[in-house]
Amino acid sequence: MNKLSAFIIAGSIAIGFLFLNLIADKLDFRIDTTRDNLYSLSSQSHQILDRLDEEVLIIHFYMQNDPRYTPTLELLREYQRSSSQISVELYDINSNPSVADRYNVRFQGTTIIRKGDRVSEVYGSDEVSISNGIYQLLYHSDKKIYFTGGHGEFDIFSRVSEDHLELEGEEDRPIFLHQRQGMLKLKETLELMSFEVDKIFLLQEGRVPADADLLVIASPLEPFLPMEIAAIRDYLDNGGNLLVTLRPFLDGGLGQLLSEYGIIPQNNMVIDFGNHFWNDAMAPAVGSYEEHRITRDMPLTFFPGIQEIQISDSVPDHISPLVLFTSTEQSVTVGSQSEIENLRNSNPFYRAHNLMVVVEVEQGHSENRIAIIGSGGFATNEYLNYLGNQRLITNTINWLLEEEARLDLEPVTYELPVINLTNRQLRNTFIISSLLIPGLFVIAGFFVWFRRRKE
Repeated sequence: MNKLSAFIIAGSIAIGFLFLNLIADKLDFRIDTTRDNLYSLSSQSHQILDRLDEEVLIIHFYMQNDPRYTPTLELLREYQRSSSQISVELYDINSNPSVADRYNVRFQGTTIIRKGDRVSEVYGSDEVSISNGIYQLLYHSDKKIYFTGGHGEFDIFSRVSEDHLELEGEEDRPIFLHQRQGMLKLKETLELMSFEVDKIFLLQEGRVPADADLLVIASPLEPFLPMEIAAIRDYLDNGGNLLVTLRPFLDGGLGQLLSEYGIIPQNNMVIDFGNHFWNDAMAPAVGSYEEHRITRDMPLTFFPGIQEIQISDSVPDHISPLVLFTSTEQSVTVGSQSEIENLRNSNPFYRAHNLMVVVEVEQGHSENRIAIIGSGGFATNEYLNYLGNQRLITNTINWLLEEEARLDLEPVTYELPVINLTNRQLRNTFIISSLLIPGLFVIAGFFVWFRRRKE
Protein backbone atom coordinates (compact mmCIF):
# COMPACT_ATOMS: atom_id res chain seq x y z
CA MET A 1 0.00 0.00 0.00
CA ASN A 2 1.58 3.33 -1.08
CA LYS A 3 1.37 6.56 0.86
CA LEU A 4 -1.38 7.98 -1.37
CA SER A 5 -3.66 5.01 -0.70
CA ALA A 6 -3.06 5.23 3.05
CA PHE A 7 -3.81 8.96 2.94
CA ILE A 8 -7.07 8.34 1.05
CA ILE A 9 -8.17 5.63 3.54
CA ALA A 10 -7.33 7.82 6.55
CA GLY A 11 -9.17 10.76 5.01
CA SER A 12 -12.20 8.60 4.25
CA ILE A 13 -12.33 7.37 7.83
CA ALA A 14 -12.05 10.93 9.18
CA ILE A 15 -14.83 12.14 6.86
CA GLY A 16 -16.94 9.13 7.90
CA PHE A 17 -16.55 10.00 11.57
CA LEU A 18 -17.38 13.63 10.79
CA PHE A 19 -20.63 12.64 9.09
CA LEU A 20 -21.50 10.21 11.90
CA ASN A 21 -21.06 13.02 14.45
CA LEU A 22 -23.20 15.38 12.37
CA ILE A 23 -25.96 12.75 12.09
CA ALA A 24 -25.74 11.86 15.81
CA ASP A 25 -25.99 15.54 16.69
CA LYS A 26 -29.31 15.74 14.85
CA LEU A 27 -30.73 12.56 16.42
CA ASP A 28 -32.38 12.93 19.83
CA PHE A 29 -31.32 9.52 21.08
CA ARG A 30 -29.41 8.23 24.07
CA ILE A 31 -28.79 5.04 26.07
CA ASP A 32 -28.93 4.97 29.87
CA THR A 33 -26.17 2.62 31.04
CA THR A 34 -26.53 3.28 34.78
CA ARG A 35 -27.38 0.25 36.91
CA ASP A 36 -30.66 1.65 38.22
CA ASN A 37 -31.63 3.64 35.09
CA LEU A 38 -31.13 6.89 37.00
CA TYR A 39 -31.52 9.00 33.88
CA SER A 40 -34.60 7.31 32.44
CA LEU A 41 -38.27 7.65 33.27
CA SER A 42 -39.82 4.97 35.46
CA SER A 43 -42.28 2.41 34.11
CA GLN A 44 -45.09 4.21 35.96
CA SER A 45 -44.28 7.47 34.17
CA HIS A 46 -44.29 5.66 30.84
CA GLN A 47 -47.70 4.15 31.67
CA ILE A 48 -49.05 7.64 32.35
CA LEU A 49 -47.57 9.02 29.13
CA ASP A 50 -48.95 6.11 27.11
CA ARG A 51 -52.48 7.08 28.16
CA LEU A 52 -52.27 10.65 26.87
CA ASP A 53 -54.93 11.26 24.24
CA GLU A 54 -54.01 14.85 23.40
CA GLU A 55 -51.04 17.18 23.55
CA VAL A 56 -49.66 18.18 26.94
CA LEU A 57 -47.53 21.31 27.21
CA ILE A 58 -44.92 21.51 29.98
CA ILE A 59 -43.67 25.03 30.68
CA HIS A 60 -40.73 25.30 33.09
CA PHE A 61 -39.26 28.48 34.57
CA TYR A 62 -35.64 28.38 35.71
CA MET A 63 -32.52 30.52 36.07
CA GLN A 64 -30.17 30.09 33.15
CA ASN A 65 -26.95 30.61 35.10
CA ASP A 66 -27.92 28.27 37.94
CA PRO A 67 -26.38 24.77 37.41
CA ARG A 68 -28.88 23.24 39.85
CA TYR A 69 -31.52 23.31 37.11
CA THR A 70 -29.48 21.27 34.62
CA PRO A 71 -30.89 17.86 35.79
CA THR A 72 -34.44 19.22 35.60
CA LEU A 73 -33.97 20.51 32.05
CA GLU A 74 -32.62 17.14 30.96
CA LEU A 75 -35.51 15.38 32.72
CA LEU A 76 -38.05 17.49 30.83
CA ARG A 77 -36.31 16.70 27.55
CA GLU A 78 -36.62 13.02 28.45
CA TYR A 79 -40.39 13.48 28.79
CA GLN A 80 -40.44 15.01 25.32
CA ARG A 81 -38.37 12.15 23.91
CA SER A 82 -40.66 9.58 25.54
CA SER A 83 -43.98 10.78 24.10
CA SER A 84 -45.04 12.53 20.93
CA GLN A 85 -47.87 14.10 22.97
CA ILE A 86 -45.44 16.04 25.18
CA SER A 87 -44.14 19.50 24.25
CA VAL A 88 -41.71 21.39 26.46
CA GLU A 89 -41.04 25.11 26.71
CA LEU A 90 -38.19 26.40 28.89
CA TYR A 91 -37.96 30.02 30.04
CA ASP A 92 -35.37 31.90 32.04
CA ILE A 93 -37.60 33.67 34.55
CA ASN A 94 -35.36 36.75 34.56
CA SER A 95 -35.21 37.08 30.76
CA ASN A 96 -38.90 36.32 30.18
CA PRO A 97 -40.89 38.22 32.85
CA SER A 98 -43.86 38.73 30.52
CA VAL A 99 -44.26 34.95 30.03
CA ALA A 100 -44.01 34.41 33.79
CA ASP A 101 -46.69 37.08 34.36
CA ARG A 102 -48.95 35.40 31.80
CA TYR A 103 -48.95 32.22 33.88
CA ASN A 104 -48.86 34.08 37.22
CA VAL A 105 -45.49 32.54 38.10
CA ARG A 106 -43.40 34.30 40.73
CA PHE A 107 -40.63 31.81 41.56
CA GLN A 108 -38.02 29.94 39.54
CA GLY A 109 -38.40 26.17 39.56
CA THR A 110 -42.15 26.40 38.89
CA THR A 111 -43.58 24.11 36.23
CA ILE A 112 -46.90 24.70 34.48
CA ILE A 113 -48.52 21.67 32.82
CA ARG A 114 -51.41 22.26 30.39
CA LYS A 115 -53.77 19.77 28.77
CA GLY A 116 -56.57 21.45 26.86
CA ASP A 117 -58.30 23.88 29.21
CA ARG A 118 -56.92 22.25 32.34
CA VAL A 119 -53.77 23.49 34.08
CA SER A 120 -51.64 21.96 36.82
CA GLU A 121 -48.96 23.92 38.67
CA VAL A 122 -46.00 21.95 40.03
CA TYR A 123 -43.27 23.22 42.33
CA GLY A 124 -41.10 20.11 42.50
CA SER A 125 -38.44 19.62 39.86
CA ASP A 126 -38.20 15.82 40.00
CA GLU A 127 -39.89 13.01 38.08
CA VAL A 128 -42.37 12.26 40.86
CA SER A 129 -43.72 15.83 40.84
CA ILE A 130 -43.87 16.16 37.04
CA SER A 131 -45.52 12.76 36.45
CA ASN A 132 -48.05 13.35 39.20
CA GLY A 133 -48.85 16.75 37.68
CA ILE A 134 -49.58 15.05 34.34
CA TYR A 135 -51.57 12.34 36.14
CA GLN A 136 -53.87 14.90 37.74
CA LEU A 137 -54.66 16.33 34.31
CA LEU A 138 -55.19 12.88 32.85
CA TYR A 139 -57.78 11.87 35.43
CA HIS A 140 -60.04 14.30 37.17
CA SER A 141 -62.51 13.16 39.79
CA ASP A 142 -64.88 14.92 42.14
CA LYS A 143 -65.46 11.78 44.21
CA LYS A 144 -65.01 11.92 47.96
CA ILE A 145 -63.66 9.28 50.31
CA TYR A 146 -64.30 9.33 54.06
CA PHE A 147 -62.16 7.42 56.57
CA THR A 148 -63.80 6.74 59.91
CA GLY A 149 -62.12 7.82 63.16
CA GLY A 150 -62.59 7.39 66.89
CA HIS A 151 -62.06 3.63 67.15
CA GLY A 152 -58.29 3.31 66.96
CA GLU A 153 -58.24 3.08 63.17
CA PHE A 154 -55.04 3.75 61.24
CA ASP A 155 -54.94 7.55 61.01
CA ILE A 156 -54.87 9.28 57.63
CA PHE A 157 -53.46 12.38 59.35
CA SER A 158 -50.48 10.59 60.88
CA ARG A 159 -47.27 12.47 61.65
CA VAL A 160 -44.51 13.10 59.12
CA SER A 161 -41.01 14.57 59.41
CA GLU A 162 -38.44 15.55 56.78
CA ASP A 163 -34.94 14.17 56.34
CA HIS A 164 -32.45 14.16 53.49
CA LEU A 165 -30.86 11.39 51.47
CA GLU A 166 -27.42 12.02 50.10
CA LEU A 167 -26.50 9.76 47.18
CA GLU A 168 -23.17 9.78 45.38
CA GLY A 169 -23.47 11.64 42.13
CA GLU A 170 -26.91 13.04 42.91
CA GLU A 171 -28.18 16.21 44.47
CA ASP A 172 -29.39 16.23 48.06
CA ARG A 173 -32.87 14.72 47.83
CA PRO A 174 -35.57 15.27 50.47
CA ILE A 175 -37.03 12.19 52.11
CA PHE A 176 -40.23 12.28 54.15
CA LEU A 177 -40.27 9.99 57.16
CA HIS A 178 -43.79 8.90 58.05
CA GLN A 179 -45.17 7.54 61.29
CA ARG A 180 -45.21 3.80 60.64
CA GLN A 181 -48.67 2.97 61.98
CA GLY A 182 -50.55 5.57 59.98
CA MET A 183 -52.05 6.06 56.53
CA LEU A 184 -50.91 9.53 55.51
CA LYS A 185 -49.06 8.05 52.51
CA LEU A 186 -52.29 6.45 51.31
CA LYS A 187 -54.14 9.75 51.77
CA GLU A 188 -51.49 11.59 49.74
CA THR A 189 -51.63 8.93 47.03
CA LEU A 190 -55.41 9.19 46.76
CA GLU A 191 -55.21 12.98 46.59
CA LEU A 192 -52.65 12.72 43.79
CA MET A 193 -55.27 10.61 42.03
CA SER A 194 -57.63 13.61 42.34
CA PHE A 195 -59.86 12.10 45.03
CA GLU A 196 -60.95 14.22 47.98
CA VAL A 197 -60.14 12.52 51.27
CA ASP A 198 -61.42 13.37 54.74
CA LYS A 199 -62.02 11.86 58.16
CA ILE A 200 -65.44 11.41 59.77
CA PHE A 201 -66.52 10.67 63.35
CA LEU A 202 -69.83 8.87 63.05
CA LEU A 203 -70.57 9.31 66.74
CA GLN A 204 -70.60 13.08 66.22
CA GLU A 205 -72.13 13.22 62.74
CA GLY A 206 -74.76 10.56 63.34
CA ARG A 207 -74.72 9.59 59.66
CA VAL A 208 -72.46 9.15 56.67
CA PRO A 209 -72.37 12.44 54.68
CA ALA A 210 -74.50 12.55 51.53
CA ASP A 211 -71.44 13.40 49.39
CA ALA A 212 -69.59 10.22 50.42
CA ASP A 213 -68.73 8.04 47.42
CA LEU A 214 -66.77 5.60 49.57
CA LEU A 215 -66.55 4.90 53.31
CA VAL A 216 -63.32 3.33 54.56
CA ILE A 217 -63.03 1.63 57.96
CA ALA A 218 -59.31 1.05 58.47
CA SER A 219 -58.72 -1.68 61.05
CA PRO A 220 -60.59 -0.46 64.17
CA LEU A 221 -59.35 -1.44 67.62
CA GLU A 222 -62.55 -0.51 69.46
CA PRO A 223 -66.04 -1.66 68.40
CA PHE A 224 -68.48 0.67 66.67
CA LEU A 225 -71.53 1.58 68.74
CA PRO A 226 -75.04 0.47 67.63
CA MET A 227 -75.88 4.00 66.50
CA GLU A 228 -72.79 4.06 64.27
CA ILE A 229 -73.58 0.62 62.86
CA ALA A 230 -77.08 1.87 62.02
CA ALA A 231 -75.57 4.85 60.16
CA ILE A 232 -73.31 2.56 58.12
CA ARG A 233 -76.23 0.21 57.37
CA ASP A 234 -78.34 3.13 56.19
CA TYR A 235 -75.49 4.31 53.97
CA LEU A 236 -75.18 0.87 52.37
CA ASP A 237 -78.93 0.54 51.93
CA ASN A 238 -78.82 3.73 49.90
CA GLY A 239 -76.18 2.45 47.49
CA GLY A 240 -73.01 3.43 49.35
CA ASN A 241 -69.66 1.69 48.83
CA LEU A 242 -67.60 0.31 51.70
CA LEU A 243 -64.00 -0.77 52.27
CA VAL A 244 -63.20 -2.54 55.54
CA THR A 245 -59.75 -3.65 56.67
CA LEU A 246 -59.43 -5.61 59.91
CA ARG A 247 -56.82 -6.68 62.43
CA PRO A 248 -56.09 -10.13 63.86
CA PHE A 249 -58.62 -11.25 66.50
CA LEU A 250 -60.85 -8.15 66.04
CA ASP A 251 -63.85 -7.24 63.87
CA GLY A 252 -64.57 -3.79 65.34
CA GLY A 253 -68.14 -4.79 66.14
CA LEU A 254 -68.82 -5.07 62.39
CA GLY A 255 -69.43 -8.83 62.34
CA GLN A 256 -73.23 -8.68 62.34
CA LEU A 257 -73.36 -5.95 59.68
CA LEU A 258 -70.95 -7.77 57.38
CA SER A 259 -72.79 -11.06 57.82
CA GLU A 260 -75.84 -9.43 56.23
CA TYR A 261 -73.75 -9.31 53.04
CA GLY A 262 -72.52 -12.89 53.34
CA ILE A 263 -69.17 -12.00 54.94
CA ILE A 264 -68.12 -13.54 58.24
CA PRO A 265 -64.87 -12.34 59.92
CA GLN A 266 -63.27 -15.17 61.89
CA ASN A 267 -61.51 -13.01 64.51
CA ASN A 268 -58.39 -15.13 64.31
CA MET A 269 -54.91 -14.82 62.79
CA VAL A 270 -53.59 -16.64 59.73
CA ILE A 271 -50.06 -18.02 59.95
CA ASP A 272 -48.65 -19.12 56.61
CA PHE A 273 -45.61 -21.39 56.66
CA GLY A 274 -45.74 -21.83 52.89
CA ASN A 275 -45.15 -18.26 51.72
CA HIS A 276 -44.52 -15.21 53.86
CA PHE A 277 -42.59 -11.95 54.04
CA TRP A 278 -38.94 -12.40 55.08
CA ASN A 279 -38.92 -14.91 57.96
CA ASP A 280 -42.24 -13.87 59.49
CA ALA A 281 -44.91 -16.55 59.02
CA MET A 282 -47.41 -14.13 60.58
CA ALA A 283 -47.06 -11.94 57.46
CA PRO A 284 -48.48 -14.14 54.67
CA ALA A 285 -47.31 -13.28 51.15
CA VAL A 286 -49.66 -13.74 48.21
CA GLY A 287 -48.65 -14.27 44.60
CA SER A 288 -51.71 -16.05 43.20
CA TYR A 289 -55.06 -14.30 42.78
CA GLU A 290 -58.57 -14.94 41.53
CA GLU A 291 -59.15 -13.33 38.16
CA HIS A 292 -60.71 -9.92 38.73
CA ARG A 293 -60.29 -6.31 37.67
CA ILE A 294 -58.58 -5.56 40.98
CA THR A 295 -55.97 -8.30 40.69
CA ARG A 296 -55.07 -8.08 37.00
CA ASP A 297 -51.26 -8.27 36.64
CA MET A 298 -50.97 -7.94 40.42
CA PRO A 299 -47.44 -8.53 41.74
CA LEU A 300 -46.60 -10.14 45.08
CA THR A 301 -48.34 -8.64 48.14
CA PHE A 302 -47.96 -9.38 51.83
CA PHE A 303 -50.04 -8.79 54.94
CA PRO A 304 -48.45 -8.26 58.38
CA GLY A 305 -51.07 -9.70 60.71
CA ILE A 306 -54.23 -10.82 58.91
CA GLN A 307 -57.37 -12.66 59.88
CA GLU A 308 -59.45 -15.13 57.91
CA ILE A 309 -62.70 -14.12 56.21
CA GLN A 310 -65.40 -16.67 55.42
CA ILE A 311 -68.36 -16.46 53.06
CA SER A 312 -71.74 -17.47 54.43
CA ASP A 313 -73.24 -20.75 53.15
CA SER A 314 -76.52 -19.03 52.34
CA VAL A 315 -76.19 -15.75 50.44
CA PRO A 316 -79.21 -13.92 48.93
CA ASP A 317 -79.39 -13.89 45.14
CA HIS A 318 -78.84 -10.13 44.90
CA ILE A 319 -75.50 -10.42 46.71
CA SER A 320 -72.45 -11.76 44.83
CA PRO A 321 -69.35 -12.37 47.00
CA LEU A 322 -66.00 -13.42 45.56
CA VAL A 323 -62.77 -14.49 47.28
CA LEU A 324 -59.87 -12.68 45.59
CA PHE A 325 -56.98 -14.51 47.25
CA THR A 326 -56.12 -16.98 49.99
CA SER A 327 -53.10 -18.11 51.97
CA THR A 328 -51.22 -21.26 50.89
CA GLU A 329 -52.20 -24.81 51.83
CA GLN A 330 -49.50 -24.74 54.52
CA SER A 331 -51.44 -22.26 56.67
CA VAL A 332 -53.03 -22.50 60.09
CA THR A 333 -55.10 -20.13 62.22
CA VAL A 334 -54.86 -19.24 65.89
CA GLY A 335 -57.64 -17.75 67.99
CA SER A 336 -55.48 -15.76 70.41
CA GLN A 337 -51.96 -14.51 70.99
CA SER A 338 -51.29 -17.28 73.50
CA GLU A 339 -51.99 -19.97 70.90
CA ILE A 340 -49.09 -18.69 68.80
CA GLU A 341 -46.63 -19.65 71.52
CA ASN A 342 -48.12 -23.15 71.81
CA LEU A 343 -48.33 -23.73 68.05
CA ARG A 344 -45.10 -25.73 67.87
CA ASN A 345 -46.34 -28.22 70.46
CA SER A 346 -49.74 -28.69 68.80
CA ASN A 347 -50.86 -30.66 65.74
CA PRO A 348 -52.67 -28.00 63.69
CA PHE A 349 -54.82 -28.58 60.61
CA TYR A 350 -53.24 -27.04 57.53
CA ARG A 351 -55.36 -25.56 54.74
CA ALA A 352 -55.81 -22.38 52.66
CA HIS A 353 -57.68 -19.48 54.30
CA ASN A 354 -59.60 -16.65 52.62
CA LEU A 355 -57.88 -13.28 53.05
CA MET A 356 -59.89 -10.85 50.89
CA VAL A 357 -63.50 -10.84 49.70
CA VAL A 358 -65.32 -8.42 47.39
CA VAL A 359 -69.10 -8.17 47.15
CA GLU A 360 -71.39 -6.71 44.50
CA VAL A 361 -74.91 -5.90 45.66
CA GLU A 362 -77.84 -5.35 43.30
CA GLN A 363 -80.46 -3.08 44.90
CA GLY A 364 -83.22 -2.23 42.48
CA HIS A 365 -81.74 0.01 39.80
CA SER A 366 -78.54 0.70 41.76
CA GLU A 367 -75.44 -1.31 42.58
CA ASN A 368 -73.02 -0.90 45.43
CA ARG A 369 -69.71 -2.56 46.12
CA ILE A 370 -68.03 -3.78 49.29
CA ALA A 371 -64.46 -5.01 49.88
CA ILE A 372 -63.13 -6.65 53.05
CA ILE A 373 -59.46 -7.39 53.67
CA GLY A 374 -58.37 -9.22 56.82
CA SER A 375 -55.46 -6.82 57.35
CA GLY A 376 -54.99 -3.06 57.11
CA GLY A 377 -51.31 -3.09 58.04
CA PHE A 378 -50.25 -3.72 54.43
CA ALA A 379 -51.52 -0.23 53.47
CA THR A 380 -49.91 1.70 56.33
CA ASN A 381 -47.00 4.09 55.86
CA GLU A 382 -44.55 1.35 56.81
CA TYR A 383 -45.56 -1.13 54.11
CA LEU A 384 -47.60 0.73 51.46
CA ASN A 385 -44.81 1.06 48.91
CA TYR A 386 -43.48 -2.47 49.31
CA LEU A 387 -44.03 -4.97 46.48
CA GLY A 388 -47.61 -4.75 45.16
CA ASN A 389 -49.29 -3.39 48.30
CA GLN A 390 -49.96 0.09 46.91
CA ARG A 391 -51.37 -1.30 43.68
CA LEU A 392 -53.72 -3.60 45.60
CA ILE A 393 -55.21 -0.83 47.78
CA THR A 394 -55.48 1.71 44.94
CA ASN A 395 -56.97 -0.87 42.57
CA THR A 396 -59.48 -1.83 45.25
CA ILE A 397 -60.50 1.79 45.84
CA ASN A 398 -60.74 2.48 42.10
CA TRP A 399 -62.97 -0.59 41.67
CA LEU A 400 -65.19 0.44 44.58
CA LEU A 401 -65.60 3.88 43.01
CA GLU A 402 -66.11 2.37 39.55
CA GLU A 403 -63.06 4.24 38.25
CA GLU A 404 -62.17 1.38 35.92
CA ALA A 405 -59.80 3.44 33.76
CA ARG A 406 -57.49 4.02 36.73
CA LEU A 407 -56.95 0.35 37.58
CA ASP A 408 -53.28 -0.75 37.53
CA LEU A 409 -52.17 2.89 37.33
CA GLU A 410 -51.10 4.84 40.39
CA PRO A 411 -48.98 7.97 40.83
CA VAL A 412 -45.21 7.71 40.82
CA THR A 413 -43.69 7.57 44.31
CA TYR A 414 -40.11 7.69 45.56
CA GLU A 415 -38.87 5.25 48.16
CA LEU A 416 -35.49 4.29 49.53
CA PRO A 417 -34.11 1.36 47.50
CA VAL A 418 -34.82 -1.81 49.50
CA ILE A 419 -34.84 -5.44 48.40
CA ASN A 420 -37.72 -7.41 49.94
CA LEU A 421 -37.75 -11.19 49.81
CA THR A 422 -40.21 -13.89 50.80
CA ASN A 423 -39.11 -16.89 52.83
CA ARG A 424 -38.75 -19.00 49.65
CA GLN A 425 -36.56 -16.39 48.00
CA LEU A 426 -34.47 -16.10 51.15
CA ARG A 427 -34.04 -19.88 51.29
CA ASN A 428 -33.06 -20.12 47.62
CA THR A 429 -30.63 -17.20 47.98
CA PHE A 430 -29.03 -18.87 51.00
CA ILE A 431 -28.70 -22.22 49.20
CA ILE A 432 -27.13 -20.65 46.10
CA SER A 433 -24.81 -18.15 47.82
CA SER A 434 -23.82 -20.08 50.96
CA LEU A 435 -23.96 -23.71 49.83
CA LEU A 436 -23.99 -24.22 46.07
CA ILE A 437 -21.34 -21.71 44.94
CA PRO A 438 -18.84 -22.44 47.79
CA GLY A 439 -19.52 -26.15 47.25
CA LEU A 440 -18.56 -25.89 43.59
CA PHE A 441 -15.23 -24.28 44.57
CA VAL A 442 -14.59 -27.04 47.12
CA ILE A 443 -15.32 -29.73 44.52
CA ALA A 444 -13.09 -27.98 41.97
CA GLY A 445 -10.29 -27.71 44.53
CA PHE A 446 -10.61 -31.36 45.46
CA PHE A 447 -10.56 -32.32 41.76
CA VAL A 448 -7.35 -30.30 41.14
CA TRP A 449 -5.69 -31.81 44.24
CA PHE A 450 -6.66 -35.32 43.15
CA ARG A 451 -5.28 -34.82 39.61
CA ARG A 452 -1.97 -33.45 40.88
CA ARG A 453 -1.62 -36.29 43.33
CA LYS A 454 -2.06 -38.84 40.56
CA GLU A 455 0.54 -37.08 38.46
